[in-house]
Amino acid sequence: MNKRRLLSICLVSLLVAQQDFVGEVFDRGSVNFTDRTIQATGLGFIPENVINAGQARRAAMRIAKQDALRQLIEIVNGVNVTSETTVSGAMFDDMIKTQVQGAIRGARQVGDPRYLSDTSVEVVYEVSMNNISHVLLPMAAAPPIAAGTVATAPVLSQTAPSPSAVAPAPASGGITGIIIDGTGLGLRPAMSPRILNQNGSVVYGPGQYSRDYAAANGVVGYAKSLEKAQADSRVQGNPMVFRAASASGTASADLVISNVDAGKVSNADNTAGVLKNCRVMFVLD
Repeated sequence: MNKRRLLSICLVSLLVAQQDFVGEVFDRGSVNFTDRTIQATGLGFIPENVINAGQARRAAMRIAKQDALRQLIEIVNGVNVTSETTVSGAMFDDMIKTQVQGAIRGARQVGDPRYLSDTSVEVVYEVSMNNISHVLLPMAAAPPIAAGTVATAPVLSQTAPSPSAVAPAPASGGITGIIIDGTGLGLRPAMSPRILNQNGSVVYGPGQYSRDYAAANGVVGYAKSLEKAQADSRVQGNPMVFRAASASGTASADLVISNVDAGKVSNADNTAGVLKNCRVMFVLD
């Protein structure tokens, strides 16, 4: 038990030591918003009455995998989809639940198994956040609301633009992205965060990007410093930088900016398409 505990502590220490890591770490896994992966560690013990060493090893590996998948389900369920909803809360019907569970069952083994001195085996399994996001990213309930405008009647349906593998590069010298500095505000990462203005209107949110593209690349990117955000390929070149006024929502995953800055963000999207191509970075502690 002490050795397994030590291995878990080492894993946590390695992740925390990575300056680019954004996410959460647990005794038996992690959620990594930097590379958009979710990992869990499974433990397997050799069952009694095995015939030979080969059978014992296979049985322990099978048990370890099952344990890792159980851990993955628990960890995935707690991931924030929006600032108000976790994965478990977003699985409101059997079809969505089945799709999420299918993504978890498709998790891949990371690295080689560790054979411990007490005859147990430890394995790490990983699922891509992209596969979860593809199922759970929220649909647009209404058209985007520009800063300072009044909301109109909701749109009954809205078709997202066709996804592309790589967002088109902005014109030379143009705005290449949006960076919102949310340091010191308790900002936490989520799969589908939003930018709001001071009136609570949505500046950036569902309906302003392709769900498929956002699932594959993230609605926003995260960085631990302004310098790292500016160097990120998502916005690199000539990004606009704004300071957030506050974090919003139950999970503090949304950022609120001034109405003046919200107007600038909308103008940048109109001229350079930065929002529809998810060229947005959040800076957090």
